Amino acid sequence: MDQLDLRQAFFHAHPDPMWIYDVETLAFLDVNAAAERKYGWSRAEFLKMSLADIRPAEEVETLKAQIGGTKEAIDTSGVWRHLTRAGRTLFVDVASHEVRFQARAARFVSARDVTRLVELERERTAMLDSISDGFFTLDAEGRFTFLNGQAETYLDRSRTELLGRNVWEAFPEARDKAFKVAVETAVEHGQTQHFTEYLDPPGRWFRSFVHPAEAGGVSVYFRDVTSERAAETQLRLLEQAVSHLRDVVLITEAHPIDEASGGPRVVYVNDAFPRMTGYSREEIIGRTPRFLQGPDTSRDELDRIRDALTRGEAVSAELVNYTRTGGRFLVEMDIVPIALDGETHTHFVSVQRDITERRAAQEAMRLGEERFQLMARATNDVVWDWDISRDALWWNSNLQTLFGYTPTDSQTPLDFWLRHVHPDDRDRVHSSFSDALAGADTIWRAEYRFEKADGRYAAVADRGFIIRDDEGRPTRAVGSMLDVTERRELEDSVRQSQKLEAVGQLTGGVAHDFNNLLTVILNNAEGLEEALAAQPPLRDLASMTIQAAERGAELTSRLLAVARRQALSPTVLDLGALVRNLRPLLRRTLAEDIEIKIVAPANLWMVEADAGQVEVALLNLAINARDAMPDGGKLVIRLDNVSESKAPPTGDLGLRRSCVRLAVSDTGQGMPKAVVSRAFEPFSPPSR
Repeated sequence: MDQLDLRQAFFHAHPDPMWIYDVETLAFLDVNAAAERKYGWSRAEFLKMSLADIRPAEEVETLKAQIGGTKEAIDTSGVWRHLTRAGRTLFVDVASHEVRFQARAARFVSARDVTRLVELERERTAMLDSISDGFFTLDAEGRFTFLNGQAETYLDRSRTELLGRNVWEAFPEARDKAFKVAVETAVEHGQTQHFTEYLDPPGRWFRSFVHPAEAGGVSVYFRDVTSERAAETQLRLLEQAVSHLRDVVLITEAHPIDEASGGPRVVYVNDAFPRMTGYSREEIIGRTPRFLQGPDTSRDELDRIRDALTRGEAVSAELVNYTRTGGRFLVEMDIVPIALDGETHTHFVSVQRDITERRAAQEAMRLGEERFQLMARATNDVVWDWDISRDALWWNSNLQTLFGYTPTDSQTPLDFWLRHVHPDDRDRVHSSFSDALAGADTIWRAEYRFEKADGRYAAVADRGFIIRDDEGRPTRAVGSMLDVTERRELEDSVRQSQKLEAVGQLTGGVAHDFNNLLTVILNNAEGLEEALAAQPPLRDLASMTIQAAERGAELTSRLLAVARRQALSPTVLDLGALVRNLRPLLRRTLAEDIEIKIVAPANLWMVEADAGQVEVALLNLAINARDAMPDGGKLVIRLDNVSESKAPPTGDLGLRRSCVRLAVSDTGQGMPKAVVSRAFEPFSPPSR
């Protein structure tokens, strides 16, 4: 097989569209199979067409001018629009070189489909226009060719004003700034320049990056770093599409296929083969590629390839091969049988690419995800995972166990979480999380109240780990929420106990001293009562003194009980019945001109409380009301069921619980009208 035949085989088997056209008429002289597949016309149809038939009508004159102006033997004319038979528009990167074909001046063309790359470039352009930092480009003459919205804001100029205008004319003050030096240096040396400079107007510090662009232009990325000048970010420019084939192209004879004869021999490899395997062309030509195989090469996969090639079918496969130094690598290959003469397959063309790193990354990702899932199932915490790029929030099953929400229902943007943070905590928590994302922190912590599915709030301790890319931008956040409601309630109880202990100690000391004084008063009053038996008016005064002293002694006794931290005796009781049973005592305590009214619903909830303490508290409130109504009035005792949502907050966390409210009001004139209430937790959830 001579070199011409090899070139023909390579031409027709190459995966990229290729053709040869007449320079004078632009008519197609030959096309490969890839062109037929990509464009939809058969080879026979192509040979009746010209280049103008696959170009948009409005670009035909440009095409002719471009071809007429091509003087180089090898030309890379760039990206052009082509049309398929179905009317679809393709963007192709065209490279050509002059040849003699069929005794005519012609050009050999390779057209790589870069439609997806063009679409990505447009998407990235849209992305640049939407970023929060300023970005603009200048051509070789210093004229604005692009500005994003933030650049308009920073420069306080619109695109209409600046596009096409020279930057030094638009901003003459910039001639004396570091910006001009950076632009000139970037263009002259072809190296990116960066600097931080204060600009007035607009009176702020900016961190700027000036990148040399094609044809002597520059791209400028700048951000406001007034509040954080130390934080610098670099915007990566769009990468150019790969113009040279990086995959291995290997051509072998089609026979012999059987292993007994040694297998098919290699007749051609491209420059990528030595880079991938370490073997030179001379070492592979004439040998079978099977010498690249080794212990980890799959026998089943080899048999599948051999069977397909024996039937003359194309096949795709993945194999483990070995380099010259014994290094193991995984190769992905597409093998196509070709026929140079007639219908008999004469050669196999194999296009191969090293996918070792890709497979290793996929396996590492799989193992990492598997470990993460195992850890999420093993913990008692609510584990969450926020993919910032997709704005998707994932929870483990404990979200339902602890809070009552189904994880699949919550795979929505971050507002699912924020919606269930207590309104009084939401701004604080959101602000702290946003600050952590915007800064350089990798760990975020917060405590707040989180709403359960039943409407109650739980106190949670939330801790998250922020994962960032090479430029410090957050890409993912993973964390866990721990329900600390019981812990915080216990801490509140301990703090309250400590307060009561301090009050008790103070109360005990005061009550003891006061009791000593009352003992003297009581003894003297009793002596006076006996001595004044013959003087009733004075004896009555002594008796009143004794009664007052005894009431004072009773009060000090209760104070001393508090000081001793005497335990309460809470029981399940009906507050309505307790108040009604206390009515006769209240009647005797209050004056006849004071009306007593008790208001209580029939379905009043049961509570757990110390009945004696409730009676004392209610009696004290009634006595206070009596003293406030010397001319008579009305005393109202009202009992109500209060749901959790309307209950007053308790403790440092401000948690709310369903309760029964006991309120005492009076019509006294000694102070503004007021209602004094005490809340009791219900013994059990009421049925409503």
